[in-house]
Formats: sequence, C-alpha cells, structure tokens
Amino acid sequence: MSWSSNSLRFRPRDFEPTKADRTLKAIQQEKAIKELWLLITAIVALLFVVRILRFAWTVLFRRRAAQPSGGQSEKTSQETVIPGRAGKASWRRIPAAIVAGFRVVAFRIKVPLGVGAASLAELFFICGYIAVMLSLTLTNSSNLQHWFYEDRAAHLASCQLPFIVALAGKNNLISLFTGIGHEKLNVLHRACARTCLILLWIHALCRAISGLSGRTDFTNGWMRWGAVGLAAFTLATIFSVRFIRNAFFEFFLISHIVLVGIFIVGGYLHAREVNYGDYFWPALVVWAFDRVLRVARLLWNNRGKGGTDHQYGTATVELVSADTIRLTLKRKFRWRPGQHAYVVLPTVSDLPTEAHPFTIASIAKSLDGTDGPREKDVSFIIRGRSGFTGRLKEHAERTGESRVAAFVDGPYGCPPDLSKYNTCILVAGGSGVSYTLPLLLDLVHRARAGTSDVRRVIFVWAVRDSEHLQWISKTLNEALTAAQLTELAIEPNVYITGPTCTIPEIKRGVYTPSDGTSTPPSPADTGKFEKELPVYSSLKVTHGRPSIRRILQEGIDTSTGSVSVDVAGPTSLSSSVSRALSSKLTSPTSVLKGAPSVTLHVETFGMSS
Repeated sequence: MSWSSNSLRFRPRDFEPTKADRTLKAIQQEKAIKELWLLITAIVALLFVVRILRFAWTVLFRRRAAQPSGGQSEKTSQETVIPGRAGKASWRRIPAAIVAGFRVVAFRIKVPLGVGAASLAELFFICGYIAVMLSLTLTNSSNLQHWFYEDRAAHLASCQLPFIVALAGKNNLISLFTGIGHEKLNVLHRACARTCLILLWIHALCRAISGLSGRTDFTNGWMRWGAVGLAAFTLATIFSVRFIRNAFFEFFLISHIVLVGIFIVGGYLHAREVNYGDYFWPALVVWAFDRVLRVARLLWNNRGKGGTDHQYGTATVELVSADTIRLTLKRKFRWRPGQHAYVVLPTVSDLPTEAHPFTIASIAKSLDGTDGPREKDVSFIIRGRSGFTGRLKEHAERTGESRVAAFVDGPYGCPPDLSKYNTCILVAGGSGVSYTLPLLLDLVHRARAGTSDVRRVIFVWAVRDSEHLQWISKTLNEALTAAQLTELAIEPNVYITGPTCTIPEIKRGVYTPSDGTSTPPSPADTGKFEKELPVYSSLKVTHGRPSIRRILQEGIDTSTGSVSVDVAGPTSLSSSVSRALSSKLTSPTSVLKGAPSVTLHVETFGMSS
C-alpha cells in the first residue's frame, strides 16, 4: 500500500517555538509527570494509613468491650437512651455523628448519570482525577498555546498506563495496601482509562493542527502505529460502555484484551521513535505479573487429586430450579465469606481458558465452630441467562446431575468483617443470596466458636418463585439449627414476589456437626409434612415484596450497638436500601441522640460505606 504524503499533510502551525521554549516545554513535561505520581502515591498512602487506623481502632474497641465492668452500676446512666428513640444529645457522640453524616453524603446519595448511578464519593474521585489531569495538561502553556501541551498530554496519559492496568488486575498492590477489592477499583480503572483516551486525542488533534510533515506525517511507520494504537484504544473504550459490557460480556472481554494489546504494542512502537517507549512496557509487566499469579493460584487451588470421593479437576453440576444451577467443587482451598472466585469450565465455555466470576455461596469452616475438614465444598449458585451461564444451564438440563471438568481461581475481594457489630441485617434479592448466605453461615460459625460480638441477625431474601427456595433451604436449615446452641438470634424472612406462592415439598435435612452427632428436630416439628424449608420457629415466608424501610427501621431501632447492613441483588434493591439509610433513620442528629451507627456494604462494582 502506498501513502501519499500530500494527502496526509496537515496545515503547519503558526507558532514557531524558540530554543528556550523547547527547553521550558521539556522541563514542564517532566514536572507534570512527577507531580502526578506524587499525587497517586500520596492517595494510596493515605488510604493505607486509614486502613491501619481503622484496624487499630477496631482491635482497641473490641479489647475495651471485652474487659469486665466490675464497678459499673446496674442503674442506667443519664447517657443511656432507649435504642431508636430520641435521647439527650451528648458531645461524646459527636465523632460518631460526623462519621454517620459522611457515610450518608459520600456513599449513600446516588447521582443518576443516564447509564447508571454513582455515589458522591465515586464522583469525587472521578471528577477530581479528571480535574487534576486537565490542570496538569493545560497549565503553564503560555495562554493555552497548544504547542506547549500537545506532547504533555501524551506523556501524562502514557506514563500512568501501569497504574491503569494495575487497577484492572485481580492481583495488585493497590488492593493489598488499601484493602479495596479489585472489583471496586474497577470504577477508577474505567475513569482513568477514559481520561487517558481524552488526553491522547488532545495530543493527536493538536499535533494535526500544528502540522504533520516530513518525519511526522503518515508516510512514516511509527506515525501509522500511533494511529493504529489510538484507534484500538478508542474501540476498546466504546466497547466497555456499560450497556455493551452487560449485554455482550464475552465479546467485551475478548475484544478488550485484544484491542488493549494492540494499543500497547502500537503505542510502544510509536513512542519508541522519540525515546519514550519505556512508558509502555511496564504496563505489560504489571499485566504479566497478575497473569502469572493467577496461573500459580489456579495450579495451587486445583493441585493433586484432592481426595478419594471425587475426580481431580472436576465439579458437580446440578439444576436446583428451572433457571438456576449449583456448581460444587471439592478443593483444599480457603476463602472468606463474601469473596468470589473465577471458574473455568473448559467443556462448557466457548474458549477453554474462559474464566467467569461468581460469589462463593459456602464457607470454608464448619458450622460447629471448628475449621472442618481440609477439603472444602466450594459452591456457587448460578442463574442461567445468556452466554456462558446459558450454556451451563443447557448442559445441566441435558445431563442432569453430572461432573464437568472445572478449575477455580481465587479467592478475590475484600468483604467486611461483621463479627464486630451488634446487629447484622442481610438483604438479598434473587441470586444475591449467594453473598448474604455465607455471611450468615460465618456468623453462626463464629457464634459457636465464641469469636463474634453479633447478637442478632435479620436475614431477608426476596425471590420471584417459591421454587427458588430449594437453592439454600438445606443449608439455611442447618445454620438455623446450629444457631440454637448459641446466643445468636436469627430472624429469617423470605419474600415470594411472584404471582403465586407454593412451597415445594422435599425432604427435610438434619444438621450434623463434625463430631458425628446429629441434632434432631424439635418434638413440636415431629409428624409435620416433610419439607426442606427450615422448621425454625422464627422463619417467616411472606407472599409479596419486602418493605425495606420498615425492616431497617425495626432492626436499627432495637439494636443495642452498631449495625451492619449488607445488600446484594438487583440495582433497584440496593438503591432502596441506600435511600432508606440516607434518611432520618441514620442521620447525624439521630446518632447524636443515641441511635446506633450504621454501616452499609453493597455487593456491586462500586464503593461501600
């Protein structure tokens, strides 16, 4: 293919820089890069310090709470108020009230953006990042003379590619230092990448306006590689828009890897010509570091034969309802409740190395308070929709309960530690129960082990069809039975939101602790029809939608200490919970007058408060 230099030559610039201008331009570029990385380092260091302080505060608070109060009078002090009711405001509660106000403003107020909603904290980081990048690009540019910032924009965009790749990695130092899971850092990854795309287009357009001739026109290979890299980056950004990403996830995933690879290679070959190729290869190192760790973790998690009762490298697939699959692997594998893992099913996926993330719906320890066997049941509850999950559902329908080749990579995520709270309210919609159920199981385990401060758990699950109760009925029954031997009070509430509410009849399970003994059902339950639904006296099955505000109001009002609200499910459900916790229910005024502090954890790709 021949290139016409006349057709690819742009109008030359009117501004002619002097030698002093060129020296000043180079100094300003280097200064802007240093300031950017100092800012990034300072933010990560600040988050690390905050994490350390929160940990120290938690340990100190729990030690004080554990100390006996021998000299404390049984008479209620003037500071004490009835939970949930307005009492006398106290200056001692000012710090808690400030924290409550910050949580409401920063994390629970959502701003609609057309393609979704973002919290003010997310907008603050995103808009602040964009403002800093534009400020570093456009300041000290001699009345916005584009010659001064046309290359600076490219330098600022390219120098932080390792940081952007790290934000997308499953294994990265940022999560290690800050305690923020990669799934939440992904919000910042997208914002940083899109801002860098804007800067690269500023560089390209300003260069074109300045004039492309001689060494800088498209007859030169390094310029064509720059155009190819920019085009690939642009397409990768377009394909990552939320509605495309959600509707065609597998296409997004493959195209993203391919296009970003083309961008990095093209960018390197373009920048190498002017001795700035070092901006690009560190991004490949960061990406390779994450991949090597993932492969190593994959090999370690699936090592050996693992046991005598199953085949190595396989998982059990069973259809638990018309559209839901339970995938179970037995592995020598440890994880925390609320974490997720990537599952590789070579015989089901289009590509043998295709990995899909799912929340682990089981816990790594036994309900009786012990660690349990070395070999764990790693279970996933998967809704069959389109793409990979659709093919998995078709496989389960066709073969029934069967084994498939399977590998697991993980665990990932930084779930909250609920053991420090007094009351936990777990709210789930549909398959979101795969997040709240292990949190409940872990609280039962901790209660049996005596390592939890939680005294009350309100478990709320909203499902469309009563058939879906089969997903967790056996496990929930075992948890409720095991909890009867502790001081932990569990209030399970199931809401059937579909047009009908028919409870399926299946065999009822019995909890068996690790010592081999069984806990029989209570005499009051003997002779009743057999159902795997929990026979625990407090279980409530309601036909209709839950009143989120009423549930939260009752749970918070009756709590004698701090409250954790954990929600997973549809966006509408998490939005309802956020709105309820943005009201007077958790306002600084209420906390100042004695209401408990409330922390909200949302299982989504975003931040939590």
